Amino acid sequence: MAQNNALILNNAIVITINDGAVLSIDQSHADGIIVNGSGTGYIQSEGETNRVAWYINSGTGNHIIPFGAAGTKIDMGYNITSAGSASGTLMASTYATANNNTVYPMVYAPAVTNMELNGAGTGDKSLYAVDRFWVLRKTNWASDPISALTLTYRDIEYAPANTITETNLLAQYWNGTGWTPAWNSGTALYGANNAAANQVNSINAGSGNFYTWVLAEKVNTLPVELITFRASCTADQKPVVEWITATETNNAFFTLQRSTDGFFWTTVAEISGAGNSNTPLYYSYTDDAAPEGVVYYQLFQTDFDGTVADAGAVTVNCKSENMAGTYGLNVYSDNEHLIHVTFTSELSESIIFNLYDMSGRLVARENVTSSEGLNHFVMETIPLQDAVYMLNLSSPQSSESKRFFLQ
Repeated sequence: MAQNNALILNNAIVITINDGAVLSIDQSHADGIIVNGSGTGYIQSEGETNRVAWYINSGTGNHIIPFGAAGTKIDMGYNITSAGSASGTLMASTYATANNNTVYPMVYAPAVTNMELNGAGTGDKSLYAVDRFWVLRKTNWASDPISALTLTYRDIEYAPANTITETNLLAQYWNGTGWTPAWNSGTALYGANNAAANQVNSINAGSGNFYTWVLAEKVNTLPVELITFRASCTADQKPVVEWITATETNNAFFTLQRSTDGFFWTTVAEISGAGNSNTPLYYSYTDDAAPEGVVYYQLFQTDFDGTVADAGAVTVNCKSENMAGTYGLNVYSDNEHLIHVTFTSELSESIIFNLYDMSGRLVARENVTSSEGLNHFVMETIPLQDAVYMLNLSSPQSSESKRFFLQ
């Protein structure tokens, strides 16, 4: 039912707000803006100062502003569950940005000054944020309504060159000095993800939600940026594992695990992280208890909130002079998805290649005959997915295994 003083958008009509103009809606009811007919009509703001002023006063209900851009509707919902004081106006605008989220909203205090989404001093994270701002302010409300927001975005606004998993998007607001809550605060971001509708719903940070908002992916795939992760041998043939981080965010500790076959792992060390750092940091662990021969190491990183990320795996072969029969096995894949196996043999002998996936399932087997010296074979395997595999070389004399990534 149409309300007095309501704005009615019939079919595909578009109202464009330009040059800092204000579109006023003098109707407190949630039906103060009505979209009729085809339902494709919208209001185009696309600028911080191009605002909708909705005189909601003590109204309640879901006040939907049918924002849109370039033919796509991006509704913004302001759902009031408890009325504010008798006189009050919602001032709202939204606009798309470049991939680095510039130009920042700076007209209506507090001005945005950076995109360090995970805390001050931790670096620009704009590629983890949707390329759009929502600027919400108020006039006259003495006591604010209790409300929840729905923010809608376009596909193009989270697509590459952004680094976003859409189902991880939630909301942050600008508090005057930084984005709240920060990734590394241990507090969840606001709202509920609804990627199927290109929305984040149920956003409520209190105080009427009159903030500048952005949608961001909280989960950075690896909060530690590794420069180097490697393993080598000391002068007395003990494995030493080293890694260097360029940056760290919310890093509680590292866990280093060892395996002799790539399947069964033992934790050998737990090393404290730096928390947050923007300077390169060096870590090293010498494994005095490691067995001789081929050893595999994998590194995990744990946040203060308990989130665990896989930081990679390396292998090393430290052998004493009295060890014999090792082949110096090496395995790698090429651009054509072929598996190359190289090793050195002391004689011509029968060799079996067994290829396992990381669940221990045998996926391929091949029999070859080696020659004395360096050998190079290309395995004729069934089509395999890109993943980590284990190749075992077995002969009457010895056995060696090597883990590799097929790509």
